[in-house]
Amino acid sequence: MAELRESRLTINGVAGVITELGDGHSEEAVVCLHSVPGSGRDFQFVMPAISEIMRAVAIDLPGFGRADKPKDFPYSIEGYQTWLSPALNELGLKRVHLLMHSFHSQTGLMWAAMNPDKCLSVMLLDGGVLEDYPGNLVANIWRTKYAGEILQLITTRPAFKLFMRWGNPRGLHPQWLDELITEDDRDTRRVTLELYRNTDFDEGHILRQALSPRKLPALVIYGRNDPFISWRYAERQRETFADAEVHVWDDCGHFPHIQHPERTAELVTEFLRAQAGSGN
Repeated sequence: MAELRESRLTINGVAGVITELGDGHSEEAVVCLHSVPGSGRDFQFVMPAISEIMRAVAIDLPGFGRADKPKDFPYSIEGYQTWLSPALNELGLKRVHLLMHSFHSQTGLMWAAMNPDKCLSVMLLDGGVLEDYPGNLVANIWRTKYAGEILQLITTRPAFKLFMRWGNPRGLHPQWLDELITEDDRDTRRVTLELYRNTDFDEGHILRQALSPRKLPALVIYGRNDPFISWRYAERQRETFADAEVHVWDDCGHFPHIQHPERTAELVTEFLRAQAGSGN
């Protein structure tokens, strides 16, 4: 596997962590955004294949992974735009293909809506426009004052590992899982609660209305066993991305890029090659 380059990028006094492969001077790149909790390391198994086509950039967003986790950062989808937009500018990116997993697909899609001249395509892993999304058991507890704090307090390392088997009976990469648990520290758990409480999924129609006229090329990959976001939202992405290429995998849960990295990388690289061939 090619060696990943890591650096810290500070925007408005808050540092994120950038992981890269490929031509670091290219103005076109795949930008990978993780879920909650999560980090740029979530994409380490698919980035080598992507980098054979174009620059690959994964980001530990503020509050997660090895990024700064200040208490005064605006932890909301809107608030992340104050960090992400200048960060991508600082990286010299003028043409972006977004590869996004779950929660922070909301962050990426808002950026795409606000930067129509820069976003060329989107790739969604168990995420996307979640209009009418009812939430899931854990997320709804996190959004509830006191109950969320109690759940975070009693979630020990063994309990976290057991929880991660939910919807992933075949297991997850052990090194990646250990990194995820280690990085889900007290500050990240505080950020997780704040972010979920500041997010209104009922506003998904705003993203749909902003993005559907764009006719952005889209690749959608979901696991049918995902206990957090129903696989039925995979087909619903066509409401926003009419010509989306949609895949639902029977032997997969919430983490297609972790459970099936080679299959994910194959679809992603095929999709990216098609975008290059279409003149985007």
